[in-house]
Amino acid sequence: LGEPAMETRMASKLLQKDSIGKKCSEFIEDGECIFIDSGSTTYHIARHITNKKNLTIITNSIPVVNELINSDFEIIIIGGKVRQSERSVVTYDYLFNFSELNIQKSFICASGITIENGITDFNMQEAVTRKTIIERSREVFIAADSSKFGRDVTINIAPLDKVNYIITDSYLDKNLVNNFKKIKTNLILSEV
Repeated sequence: LGEPAMETRMASKLLQKDSIGKKCSEFIEDGECIFIDSGSTTYHIARHITNKKNLTIITNSIPVVNELINSDFEIIIIGGKVRQSERSVVTYDYLFNFSELNIQKSFICASGITIENGITDFNMQEAVTRKTIIERSREVFIAADSSKFGRDVTINIAPLDKVNYIITDSYLDKNLVNNFKKIKTNLILSEV
């Protein structure tokens, strides 16, 4: 099972993804520096933050840049190679100096989430960027719809002890919700 195309993901589970994006936006305070990952779920965060003030947005998502291009926010797009299929930029340390970043909150996508192996993804280059951003962030939020739970895909991004919050939709299986009560990562369900 490979990674579905971005066009397919942008059009699927829209109600869930929009509710997750809205819930994520509630955690963003005026004046913060945040990272919004490239992904069909995190894209919806950009649509719900236009009422915020003085944000610095760091992103590798071309759709996020397009959504916020007319805002007053400071937008920093990480430099690197464009992945046309994902509409994202994958970076390399020699092209972008991550050590200068001071990110309050990062909103990261995932293709798979399990309690045992944490957050996983399909693409190595995206994984490198996500791992680096997680290291540079004070708080880490995973934004993923409920279909990603119980899936373990190719590349490990982070164990759950590196994640502060997972925001997903209210369709998540109740047994999984109960399993998450046993770990320190906060699971937050958005109402669809």
